[in-house]
Amino acid sequence: MSAPGIGKNSHLALPDLASVTKLPKPIKALVYLVVLAVLTVAGITALMAAMVVIGQLTGTFDVFNFIG
Repeated sequence: MSAPGIGKNSHLALPDLASVTKLPKPIKALVYLVVLAVLTVAGITALMAAMVVIGQLTGTFDVFNFIG
């Protein structure tokens, strides 16, 4: 007996960067802009989370007071 799905090819896969380089220039630029936007939002979110953690540790920012 084997578990279902073992040995089968995955139908959902993320494309690699080699396939992006084969796209036309305008579409490639849009792909890179979307990736840059996602990374920017992730970076800003990480900075905000770090500020909240530091604020909680130092006592200058109380998350529970802010929410409630």
